[in-house]
Amino acid sequence: MGDAQDGEHSGPVREASSTAQDPAGADPAAEADDTEDVEEPLDSGDVLRRLAGLLGGSARIDVGDMLVRGQNATGHGALAIGTVNVTAASAAAQGGRVWSETLSETTVRGVADGYASAVSDQQLDRFLKQRHLVCLSGPPGSGRFTSALVASARRHGLDRVGVLGVEHLADLLGVDPGPPRGCGYVLRLTDDAVSAVDGFTLVALASRAEANEVTLLLVGDFSRRLRDFGGHVIEHRPAPAGEVFRTRLRRELAGRCVGFCSGGCDAECVERYADEECGRHPLLSAYLAGEPRPREVVPVVEAISRTVPRAGLLTDRLAQLLPRQLRERAASILDPDAGVGASVGWSREQVRAFRLSCAVLAGLSTPEIRLAAERLVAAEAAERPATAPVRLHGATLDELLGPTLRAAVIVPGDGWATGGVRIQFAPGSEELRAAVLDVAWSEWWPPRVLLGWLADLVRADLSDMRQAAAGAIGWSAGRDVQAGLDTVRELARERRAGVRQAAAIVLVAMAMQPRLRQRVRVELDRWAAGPAAHLRDTVARAHELGLARLWPDAALVQLRLVASARMQRWNNSVARGLVEVYQGGHAAALVPALVEWTRSSDREVRLHAARTLRVLADRWARPPREQWPELVDLARTEVISPDDLATLWATALSLPETAYRAWRTLGFWLDRADGQPEIAGYVLALLRLVVAGRPPLRRRLDHQLRHVWRPVMPRNALLDDVGHLICEDSR
Repeated sequence: MGDAQDGEHSGPVREASSTAQDPAGADPAAEADDTEDVEEPLDSGDVLRRLAGLLGGSARIDVGDMLVRGQNATGHGALAIGTVNVTAASAAAQGGRVWSETLSETTVRGVADGYASAVSDQQLDRFLKQRHLVCLSGPPGSGRFTSALVASARRHGLDRVGVLGVEHLADLLGVDPGPPRGCGYVLRLTDDAVSAVDGFTLVALASRAEANEVTLLLVGDFSRRLRDFGGHVIEHRPAPAGEVFRTRLRRELAGRCVGFCSGGCDAECVERYADEECGRHPLLSAYLAGEPRPREVVPVVEAISRTVPRAGLLTDRLAQLLPRQLRERAASILDPDAGVGASVGWSREQVRAFRLSCAVLAGLSTPEIRLAAERLVAAEAAERPATAPVRLHGATLDELLGPTLRAAVIVPGDGWATGGVRIQFAPGSEELRAAVLDVAWSEWWPPRVLLGWLADLVRADLSDMRQAAAGAIGWSAGRDVQAGLDTVRELARERRAGVRQAAAIVLVAMAMQPRLRQRVRVELDRWAAGPAAHLRDTVARAHELGLARLWPDAALVQLRLVASARMQRWNNSVARGLVEVYQGGHAAALVPALVEWTRSSDREVRLHAARTLRVLADRWARPPREQWPELVDLARTEVISPDDLATLWATALSLPETAYRAWRTLGFWLDRADGQPEIAGYVLALLRLVVAGRPPLRRRLDHQLRHVWRPVMPRNALLDDVGHLICEDSR
């Protein structure tokens, strides 16, 4: 390169993991943290898929544009997130935070298409036309929140629906300016929040909503306060369970042929399947006649729609899915018959622990599962029980699993007789894993013992065991959120990088559960803004492993806080988290944010912006434009600004830690653009913006052209244009 300092051969960043020379003033202990423990590189998509298997198909988050005000907002001026801003506004009343999420039209339309009209919808629509604040009361899982979203869409339009989140209801009164006008907002209240609210607060909120020309729907269980707020409260009366089932099933099967139609599908097969095959099935009819809540019906519909079983196959599938039958199977698994395990000297407690370990550690080998079971038994015993060595295979393994669990798992035939096999749950049996955990939590072990055991597994040396245990802790937080947060906080403070990686998986698993979203976000805000280096590092790792894909808005705010920590100089989690934001389709928000990072007085922050550009520059557009660098293609379509892209390139080409790889990548761009006039024009225009007004970069470009690119690419005609560009800029 042009200067010796441009060398990046041993720089701090190699897009996966690397080490660096300790710069002056750096904390040696910070670098040592990640060298004490070897962590396995993980793909966020794989992490999310594994967690969805345990948490269920409904464990996902659809995020639109978000407005954040309060103590967790940072930066100069405003940071664009789609059409809404994240601004450094004044703190709300009582120092709390207010989140305002504008849902996309696609998201709202998807909700509305699968919505079965509630009995109370007409009354709700009438109230929303007359009032600016309405309280919708109903128990959790009754579909009250979905009903509120759809009602807001009917009132304001599919693209004018938002969701609010607050720590205290009165915080909404302290936010100025308020949310965008002409929208309908839904705010879910906890039981504590409903108990704490008073009538004057509702009056003040109603007045504020009217002044802002919005409607506000408060969703919660107001059943004990109907007399207090009678004029504002509507009791949510959901559609019959059978109607919820049919409506949701039609939506899931829309556009699919499920009836062996001849001569072209007329879509009537979906109606026949819903009404005849499912509607007349005795097991399903009995289940729906019991009026389960919509939250319980939806997972059954999603599971049926995946395979569209019929006749006997449908009966078998329902026996696996329906909550009562599912729980009965789980209970029988954890209650082994007397004498089971006696052939190998195991007690019933040891067999029970082994079966629970199979559910938690699905995908691991029998020796690893047995080791985990021994730790669980030891967690309750004063001393670790002496277990005779035994090889788990053949009939012995079948006995320990029991008939119910054995039927739900897959044991490879060639390993059944030899042992040491990996136990996988069969497709369609994933729901049984969560049911076994639920029975263990409620009937067999105290939460303290289970969480302590899972935390012990997270601290183990086996990466797969850590990941599986982390997912189970995330699941447990759905039963006791405070206990889950306390456990993950302890893990996030660990010096071992692999343990902090597992703690990040716990956070992702918690965030995938809608009821926990606000608690997780508040906790991560505190960690990101706090002084604890390991907690901040865990925040970055969580975004790297999928949280940024779910919450791109929060990722930009929190990763900006984490990026200033010197500890992150030796880690790539911040850059990987930012790449997750980009991969989620938020380039238009990410690139301007990174430009702001390049203007920071903190060198660490500028370094992370440069690292992110380096990674993104290696991405290429999808066919048929595969010859285009993806960033250039986005600039061509005006998704991102060419000036912003040039600023990022200038930073990456200038910093010693990223310069070597950045110049090499730029050379590759020029090689791919040679002979492609349209691409070459855009790349040259970008290069002109990069060196404009930056004499040091122009000199480096000249050195690069003469001593690196021309010797390597002597036939590249585009390099002549680069030479002319250098000359014209130097006149």
